Amino acid sequence: MRHGRLVVLATVGALLAGCGGERHSGADAAAGALHTARQAVTAAGSARVDATMRTGGTLSSRSTGALSWTGGVRGTVQVRVTGGELAASTRKLGGDPSQTRYLPDAYYTRMTDTFAAEQGGRHWIRHPYDTTSDLTPADALKTLGAADDVHRVGRATVRGTATTHYRGTAGKQRLEVWLDARHLLVQRAYREGEFTVTVHYSDYGAPAAAERPPAHDTVAFADVAAGG
Repeated sequence: MRHGRLVVLATVGALLAGCGGERHSGADAAAGALHTARQAVTAAGSARVDATMRTGGTLSSRSTGALSWTGGVRGTVQVRVTGGELAASTRKLGGDPSQTRYLPDAYYTRMTDTFAAEQGGRHWIRHPYDTTSDLTPADALKTLGAADDVHRVGRATVRGTATTHYRGTAGKQRLEVWLDARHLLVQRAYREGEFTVTVHYSDYGAPAAAERPPAHDTVAFADVAAGG
Protein backbone atom coordinates (compact mmCIF):
# COMPACT_ATOMS: atom_id res chain seq x y z
CA MET A 1 0.00 0.00 0.00
CA ARG A 2 2.74 2.46 1.00
CA HIS A 3 4.82 1.57 -2.06
CA GLY A 4 1.98 2.59 -4.36
CA ARG A 5 1.66 5.94 -2.61
CA LEU A 6 5.37 6.64 -3.05
CA VAL A 7 5.21 5.85 -6.76
CA VAL A 8 2.35 8.24 -7.55
CA LEU A 9 4.06 11.17 -5.85
CA ALA A 10 7.17 10.92 -8.04
CA THR A 11 5.20 11.96 -11.13
CA VAL A 12 7.01 15.14 -12.23
CA GLY A 13 10.39 14.40 -10.67
CA ALA A 14 13.41 12.52 -11.95
CA LEU A 15 12.51 10.49 -15.04
CA LEU A 16 15.13 9.84 -17.72
CA ALA A 17 18.68 8.58 -18.38
CA GLY A 18 20.89 8.23 -21.49
CA CYS A 19 22.29 5.40 -23.60
CA GLY A 20 24.96 4.75 -26.25
CA GLY A 21 25.43 3.05 -29.64
CA GLU A 22 25.55 3.79 -33.39
CA ARG A 23 23.82 7.03 -34.32
CA HIS A 24 20.78 7.05 -36.63
CA SER A 25 21.24 8.83 -39.98
CA GLY A 26 18.59 11.47 -39.22
CA ALA A 27 19.72 12.08 -35.67
CA ASP A 28 21.99 15.08 -36.19
CA ALA A 29 19.26 17.31 -37.65
CA ALA A 30 16.86 16.33 -34.88
CA ALA A 31 19.54 16.88 -32.24
CA GLY A 32 20.12 20.39 -33.59
CA ALA A 33 16.45 21.26 -33.22
CA LEU A 34 16.42 19.88 -29.68
CA HIS A 35 19.53 21.90 -28.81
CA THR A 36 17.76 25.08 -29.91
CA ALA A 37 14.77 24.08 -27.80
CA ARG A 38 17.03 23.54 -24.77
CA GLN A 39 18.26 27.12 -25.08
CA ALA A 40 14.72 28.49 -25.37
CA VAL A 41 13.42 26.47 -22.40
CA THR A 42 16.41 27.39 -20.25
CA ALA A 43 15.90 31.08 -20.99
CA ALA A 44 12.18 30.85 -20.15
CA GLY A 45 13.06 29.58 -16.67
CA SER A 46 9.63 28.32 -15.55
CA ALA A 47 6.24 27.09 -16.73
CA ARG A 48 2.94 25.66 -15.63
CA VAL A 49 2.85 21.84 -15.77
CA ASP A 50 0.06 19.31 -16.19
CA ALA A 51 1.35 15.76 -15.83
CA THR A 52 -0.35 12.38 -16.01
CA MET A 53 1.16 9.12 -14.76
CA ARG A 54 0.04 5.52 -15.19
CA THR A 55 1.56 2.28 -13.92
CA GLY A 56 -0.45 -0.27 -15.86
CA GLY A 57 -3.68 -0.93 -13.96
CA THR A 58 -2.02 -0.39 -10.58
CA LEU A 59 -2.19 3.38 -10.19
CA SER A 60 -2.75 6.56 -12.19
CA SER A 61 -2.58 10.23 -11.23
CA ARG A 62 -2.64 13.80 -12.51
CA SER A 63 -0.36 16.57 -11.20
CA THR A 64 -0.80 20.30 -11.85
CA GLY A 65 1.12 23.37 -10.75
CA ALA A 66 4.09 25.54 -11.66
CA LEU A 67 7.81 24.75 -11.65
CA SER A 68 10.93 26.86 -12.15
CA TRP A 69 14.39 25.52 -13.01
CA THR A 70 16.74 28.49 -12.68
CA GLY A 71 19.23 27.75 -9.90
CA GLY A 72 17.60 24.42 -9.14
CA VAL A 73 14.07 23.07 -9.33
CA ARG A 74 11.44 24.91 -7.32
CA GLY A 75 7.64 24.89 -7.29
CA THR A 76 4.45 23.34 -5.96
CA VAL A 77 2.10 20.83 -7.60
CA GLN A 78 -1.20 19.29 -6.57
CA VAL A 79 -1.56 15.55 -7.18
CA ARG A 80 -4.88 13.76 -7.67
CA VAL A 81 -5.25 10.00 -7.85
CA THR A 82 -7.32 9.16 -10.92
CA GLY A 83 -7.62 5.37 -10.77
CA GLY A 84 -5.99 1.96 -10.42
CA GLU A 85 -5.98 -0.94 -7.99
CA LEU A 86 -4.10 1.08 -5.34
CA ALA A 87 -6.24 4.22 -5.66
CA ALA A 88 -8.18 3.81 -2.41
CA SER A 89 -5.17 2.98 -0.23
CA THR A 90 -3.13 5.73 -1.86
CA ARG A 91 -5.79 8.34 -1.11
CA LYS A 92 -5.92 7.14 2.51
CA LEU A 93 -2.20 7.72 3.02
CA GLY A 94 -1.65 10.77 0.84
CA GLY A 95 -5.00 12.49 0.61
CA ASP A 96 -6.70 13.61 -2.58
CA PRO A 97 -5.42 15.97 -3.66
CA SER A 98 -2.00 15.80 -2.07
CA GLN A 99 0.74 18.40 -2.41
CA THR A 100 4.36 18.06 -3.53
CA ARG A 101 6.88 20.86 -3.07
CA TYR A 102 10.05 20.93 -5.19
CA LEU A 103 13.17 22.59 -3.80
CA PRO A 104 16.72 22.56 -5.20
CA ASP A 105 17.96 19.81 -2.85
CA ALA A 106 14.92 17.49 -2.73
CA TYR A 107 11.15 17.31 -3.14
CA TYR A 108 8.63 16.94 -0.30
CA THR A 109 5.28 15.16 -0.33
CA ARG A 110 2.46 15.98 2.11
CA MET A 111 0.72 12.92 3.59
CA THR A 112 -2.38 12.47 5.75
CA ASP A 113 -2.81 12.14 9.51
CA THR A 114 -3.17 8.38 8.95
CA PHE A 115 0.36 8.27 7.56
CA ALA A 116 1.68 10.64 10.24
CA ALA A 117 0.36 8.37 12.99
CA GLU A 118 2.80 5.72 11.76
CA GLN A 119 5.71 8.18 11.45
CA GLY A 120 5.94 9.89 14.83
CA GLY A 121 3.48 12.60 13.84
CA ARG A 122 5.41 13.65 10.72
CA HIS A 123 3.37 14.47 7.59
CA TRP A 124 6.02 15.26 4.95
CA ILE A 125 8.26 12.80 3.09
CA ARG A 126 11.60 14.17 1.86
CA HIS A 127 12.67 12.53 -1.43
CA PRO A 128 16.28 13.12 -2.56
CA TYR A 129 16.70 13.60 -6.31
CA ASP A 130 18.23 10.88 -8.45
CA THR A 131 21.36 12.64 -9.74
CA THR A 132 21.33 10.50 -12.92
CA SER A 133 17.85 11.67 -13.89
CA ASP A 134 16.54 14.62 -15.88
CA LEU A 135 15.17 17.10 -13.37
CA THR A 136 14.22 19.87 -15.81
CA PRO A 137 12.69 20.07 -19.30
CA ALA A 138 16.09 21.20 -20.60
CA ASP A 139 17.62 18.01 -19.19
CA ALA A 140 14.96 15.94 -20.96
CA LEU A 141 15.72 17.65 -24.28
CA LYS A 142 19.43 16.99 -23.79
CA THR A 143 18.82 13.29 -23.13
CA LEU A 144 16.65 12.88 -26.21
CA GLY A 145 19.09 14.84 -28.36
CA ALA A 146 21.84 12.39 -27.36
CA ALA A 147 19.79 9.30 -28.25
CA ASP A 148 21.21 7.32 -31.17
CA ASP A 149 17.85 6.88 -32.88
CA VAL A 150 16.40 10.37 -32.25
CA HIS A 151 14.37 11.54 -35.24
CA ARG A 152 11.63 13.90 -36.35
CA VAL A 153 8.28 12.12 -36.46
CA GLY A 154 6.28 14.93 -38.09
CA ARG A 155 3.72 17.62 -37.31
CA ALA A 156 1.06 17.28 -34.61
CA THR A 157 -1.45 19.49 -32.83
CA VAL A 158 -1.22 19.33 -29.02
CA ARG A 159 -4.04 21.03 -27.10
CA GLY A 160 -4.60 23.40 -29.99
CA THR A 161 -0.91 24.22 -30.54
CA ALA A 162 0.90 23.27 -33.77
CA THR A 163 4.04 21.32 -32.88
CA THR A 164 6.87 19.26 -34.32
CA HIS A 165 7.14 15.79 -32.80
CA TYR A 166 10.49 14.06 -32.04
CA ARG A 167 11.12 10.55 -30.72
CA GLY A 168 14.00 8.37 -29.57
CA THR A 169 15.04 5.71 -27.05
CA ALA A 170 17.47 5.64 -24.14
CA GLY A 171 18.06 2.10 -22.95
CA LYS A 172 14.60 0.64 -22.25
CA GLN A 173 12.97 4.06 -22.22
CA ARG A 174 10.97 5.55 -25.09
CA LEU A 175 11.20 9.34 -25.13
CA GLU A 176 9.07 11.83 -27.07
CA VAL A 177 8.79 15.63 -27.18
CA TRP A 178 6.60 18.13 -29.03
CA LEU A 179 8.02 21.62 -29.80
CA ASP A 180 6.14 24.74 -30.88
CA ALA A 181 7.13 27.43 -33.39
CA ARG A 182 9.03 29.32 -30.66
CA HIS A 183 11.15 26.19 -30.04
CA LEU A 184 9.53 25.76 -26.62
CA LEU A 185 8.63 22.37 -25.22
CA VAL A 186 4.85 21.88 -25.31
CA GLN A 187 4.76 18.27 -24.18
CA ARG A 188 7.07 15.40 -23.35
CA ALA A 189 6.33 11.72 -22.80
CA TYR A 190 8.26 8.88 -21.21
CA ARG A 191 7.54 5.17 -21.28
CA GLU A 192 9.30 2.20 -19.73
CA GLY A 193 7.33 -1.02 -19.58
CA GLU A 194 3.93 -0.28 -18.03
CA PHE A 195 5.10 3.01 -16.52
CA THR A 196 4.16 6.08 -18.57
CA VAL A 197 4.37 9.80 -17.85
CA THR A 198 3.19 12.68 -20.04
CA VAL A 199 3.94 16.30 -19.05
CA HIS A 200 2.33 19.30 -20.76
CA TYR A 201 4.00 22.73 -20.42
CA SER A 202 2.27 26.10 -20.78
CA ASP A 203 2.47 29.73 -19.62
CA TYR A 204 6.27 29.90 -19.74
CA GLY A 205 7.64 32.44 -17.27
CA ALA A 206 4.83 31.78 -14.77
CA PRO A 207 5.81 32.37 -11.12
CA ALA A 208 6.69 29.23 -9.16
CA ALA A 209 7.41 28.98 -5.44
CA ALA A 210 7.65 26.42 -2.64
CA GLU A 211 8.28 26.66 1.10
CA ARG A 212 10.40 24.05 2.86
CA PRO A 213 8.27 22.01 5.28
CA PRO A 214 9.24 22.18 8.98
CA ALA A 215 12.03 19.75 9.87
CA HIS A 216 10.08 18.42 12.86
CA ASP A 217 7.23 17.45 10.50
CA THR A 218 9.43 15.71 7.91
CA VAL A 219 10.61 12.11 7.52
CA ALA A 220 13.22 10.85 5.03
CA PHE A 221 12.05 8.65 2.16
CA ALA A 222 14.70 6.06 3.06
CA ASP A 223 13.26 5.73 6.55
CA VAL A 224 9.73 5.27 5.21
CA ALA A 225 10.89 2.67 2.68
CA ALA A 226 12.84 0.79 5.35
CA GLY A 227 9.69 0.60 7.44
CA GLY A 228 7.94 -1.51 4.75
